[in-house]
Amino acid sequence: MKFSLASGFAAAVGVIAALAGGPVMAQEQLTIASWGGTYQEHQKDVLFTPFTAATGIAIREDNYLGGWAPFQAMADTGTYKWDVVQTEGPELLRGCEEGVFLKLDWSKIPNSEQLIPEAKGECGLGVVTIGSIIIYNTGAFATPPRKMTDFFDLEKFPGKRGIRKGPKINLEYALMAAGVELDDIYKTLSTPEGLDLAFSTLDKIKSELVTWEAGAQPIDMVSGGSVAMSIAYNGRFAAAREDGRPIDAIWDRGTYSMDYWAVPSGTKVADAAYKFLDFYSDKSRQAEFVKRTNYGPTVQGAEELLTPEKREMVPTVGRLKTHLFSSSTEALNFWLDNYPSLLERWNAWISSK
Repeated sequence: MKFSLASGFAAAVGVIAALAGGPVMAQEQLTIASWGGTYQEHQKDVLFTPFTAATGIAIREDNYLGGWAPFQAMADTGTYKWDVVQTEGPELLRGCEEGVFLKLDWSKIPNSEQLIPEAKGECGLGVVTIGSIIIYNTGAFATPPRKMTDFFDLEKFPGKRGIRKGPKINLEYALMAAGVELDDIYKTLSTPEGLDLAFSTLDKIKSELVTWEAGAQPIDMVSGGSVAMSIAYNGRFAAAREDGRPIDAIWDRGTYSMDYWAVPSGTKVADAAYKFLDFYSDKSRQAEFVKRTNYGPTVQGAEELLTPEKREMVPTVGRLKTHLFSSSTEALNFWLDNYPSLLERWNAWISSK
């Protein structure tokens, strides 16, 4: 049997504690849920493991796959299996309104003074900004597209078009292509006339539409040539460019959104959760995460630690910083109020191709 100094010391501590009549103190632990895959592996390397080393607080990882159901189950049963979770804007807003998430005490997050304004929500701290852009196959056209409106012009730029499944993002793009100002997108979508305008704009490319769900799909479709252009996520695009794929992007217009760290209100380790949020709000730490994922930081000054090439790829810093912020309170409220009816209309429209 092998015996190490570390294991021997641990055993000795256990014996001493037992002789003293007291238990060995358990290490404090946070359960954190994120999106899994290589994304969460980067979080482990850049964030979770260093956090434990710095604080002594262990992290148990779990996955959150989106949607409201896990949070509804927590509220219904009173069992809160997560202490921190990365979630999207609509779920954050609903959870805040229904008391599922804590209203954050920003005085407990000193580093929050470094955050960009959009990253400080009532119940959420911004994790990353995620851009959507139009990408195209570099061999598809003699003259490359340069404007968002080119995506909707099958005469000058023939070929299949990829869009994300469902109405989100697509209706915003359609109104931008129709000339609606960014500040008026959700006001316009809130009217029958605005919705008709969005769908009529999409009608121009309806015959060539291909829908996707996973973020890797548009990259594969465009680089493989089965689709000439597609809406895609900026992080996926940047990684594909680094891999030498034959794709480029249109930077004329687009959208960017934000994911948030939220703390379920039933957590029993809120102080540890606040330490984690503060640990994350550090520009050097976020810059390292951006280098690996190509998604945008939520801390001011993090861009100073990136190469010029990297800066150009990330939302709020490079070419996407003037694009539509689709995680604004106005946007989130619009989709919370209208998503079921718009999904029904969208499904009827797309199925009538």
